[in-house]
Amino acid sequence: MVRSTFRRYLKRNRFPYRRYQDKNKCIFIHIPKTAGTSLLQSLGKKRAGGRDHVSWLVYRKSDAQKFKRYFKFAFVREPLDRTYSAYKYLLRGGNQGNDGAVAERIRQYPNFEAFVVEGLGKGHFRSHVMFRPQADFVVNGNDEIVVDFIGRFENIEEDFNYVKSKLGLKSDLAQANRSTDSNNEYLESLKQNKQVMSVITSLYAQDYLHFDYPLPTIED
Repeated sequence: MVRSTFRRYLKRNRFPYRRYQDKNKCIFIHIPKTAGTSLLQSLGKKRAGGRDHVSWLVYRKSDAQKFKRYFKFAFVREPLDRTYSAYKYLLRGGNQGNDGAVAERIRQYPNFEAFVVEGLGKGHFRSHVMFRPQADFVVNGNDEIVVDFIGRFENIEEDFNYVKSKLGLKSDLAQANRSTDSNNEYLESLKQNKQVMSVITSLYAQDYLHFDYPLPTIED
């Protein structure tokens, strides 16, 4: 009874399908902190709110025929870089709504390293959508990627052009909320931190495996 009612609700409200997806015959699976806001604007999404960080399974259960027909894609990001970006985002207050309490908890850690080792490493925050493995969004129970294309944050211009050609879009990639800050030197130094990388590579093992990001080599 409850399940059938929920299915009728989803169908009536079109969730998680949005107008821009039906117009472009696409499913963009928005993994947090992968330049999704820029991608959404380029796809024709009008409102800034209502970003749906949901997995492939939600789309398929909502409408299996659309899921089969539409061009399905997502963008991913190097796991350590994405984790740091999510940490900084939440530290600043996140969406200024439900993330306020999370921000307060994160501020209890003196720095990012402590957050990873003492926070994520001990099981905290792992259910927060910002820190869920990217594979959760696009990989099924048989360990198979179930979308048609995986783009990379690190190669976003070129990979978006591929999406653009597949969908027949005319707009270029928008620049919304794209940080110009470079943390490369800091993140490269963290790759030699055994405690930090032990947590990151364990928590995001599937991301490294499925998206071909190289595992850091830690020097003795």
